[in-house]
Amino acid sequence: MQTVDIIVIGTTVMLMLGVIVIILVMLQQKQVIQHKLVIRDKDLQLQRERLIAVLQGQEQERKRIAEDLHDEVGAQLSVLKLNLGGLQPLLKTGNGETERLKETKEFTDTIIQQLRFISQSLHPQALENLGLAHALDSFCNLINKNRQVKITFNANGNGQGVDKEKALNVYRVIQELINNILKHAQASQVLISYHTTPSVLTIRMEDNGNGALLSSLADSKKKNGSLGLKNIESRLNIIGGSITFTPGTPQGTIATISVENYQMPAQNS
Repeated sequence: MQTVDIIVIGTTVMLMLGVIVIILVMLQQKQVIQHKLVIRDKDLQLQRERLIAVLQGQEQERKRIAEDLHDEVGAQLSVLKLNLGGLQPLLKTGNGETERLKETKEFTDTIIQQLRFISQSLHPQALENLGLAHALDSFCNLINKNRQVKITFNANGNGQGVDKEKALNVYRVIQELINNILKHAQASQVLISYHTTPSVLTIRMEDNGNGALLSSLADSKKKNGSLGLKNIESRLNIIGGSITFTPGTPQGTIATISVENYQMPAQNS
């Protein structure tokens, strides 16, 4: 065998060995990447499960407090109102007692109304009994009685029921958006449009305020104990939803929430 042939064969063998080494390295890198992806997915799943557990704990505590307010404090205030009404025939006239009693009854009515609003905010009973659209409509009506803002709620679509977990998370997101509008946006009107198709639930909120909704949410996520934009997005991520913000015309902010595959699971017959 000539020297040239030996060189050619040796070179070929070295090239083949080099290719094999490169392939082995690439396979090893691929396995490392896949392993990292698996670990990342497990971490994300663990974070999601922890977040769900925290939110469920919060909801249970809110439900307990709401029931205590309704059953204990609400009942006692109702008795107080009845007792005040029973004092009416016993009062003397001409010394202002009747007017003071009337003012006290009106003040008691205000407290009862505010208590109902707080209880509804903590645990929306209508959400369990009537569904998301009715619960949001009821919440808006309560706000209209207590605030200096007019909220209009319009619902249309196929009437499909919303999954309970998804409905609760959407309800909490809407609550936080409305609270931030009331605190920061200086709006006098809010329009909420609720629309469903067979595949997507869409809720559009438009206020006529100063456009500070998004910035107030972004600032609130930096504060401990505040729901903020981060947790709004986390709630929506849990249920496969999303939110976008756009400037209103001529002013204000438009927030659009979309949730796919929102339907309540079909009941087995």
